Amino acid sequence: MTQASVKRRRKLPGEPLRAKAAHLTLAGCFIGSGLFLMWCSWDHINCVAGESTATGPCGVGIHGSAAVFGVSVILLLAGAIALYRGLRRPVDPQGSGGWRIGQAFAVMGCMAIVALLIPRQSCPEGTHLSPVFRFCVSATRSFDAPSTGLAWRWAAFGLGIVLGVVLLRWRSMPWQLATALVVVVFAVTSVYTATRSTGLPWERLQYTVEMVPTDLPGWLPSGSGQVFDPRGTR
Repeated sequence: MTQASVKRRRKLPGEPLRAKAAHLTLAGCFIGSGLFLMWCSWDHINCVAGESTATGPCGVGIHGSAAVFGVSVILLLAGAIALYRGLRRPVDPQGSGGWRIGQAFAVMGCMAIVALLIPRQSCPEGTHLSPVFRFCVSATRSFDAPSTGLAWRWAAFGLGIVLGVVLLRWRSMPWQLATALVVVVFAVTSVYTATRSTGLPWERLQYTVEMVPTDLPGWLPSGSGQVFDPRGTR
């Protein structure tokens, strides 16, 4: 029984100091990002009717928040496994540097996610973006939404490629600098992802239900002075 246990817990191969720092850094970033995204999405999953969340009334962002919650669970599991194995692997200058390479591709992936989340079209104040036809619409006019975010998307994607290539090619980069760079990229990606999906928990969106006068036949008599409450149609 003891020999079988020893075989199951046999010593893992070593890795250089830079690769070990990358291993533990990525594990910590996965866990930190997972916990943060879980915190951001939990407000939507746990709310009840009548409460407000970071994106408005309870239930408005439930589908996106459920997807973000699922991603956070995957990140937590992956980070916990990577951390467990990273703590067990000794430092060996002759070992494999695979996690240093993985760190570079993780940075590229994070910046690609940021690029995809940047809105491509935007509308001036007083109009809103039509989700189907991509028009800027107001009560008096409509026009094609300008693609103001396309250049920012390419800029974010290009920055990720540059940072990834630097991490790959600069083999003598101090592990402290590489760690700081990766932590900043993961933090920016996590916060921006939450901003574009679940909203930030400390920024609850206040909303009001407007009361609109109506004179439609079959609703209220003309000139009654009563108002129509949209909540009554749910």
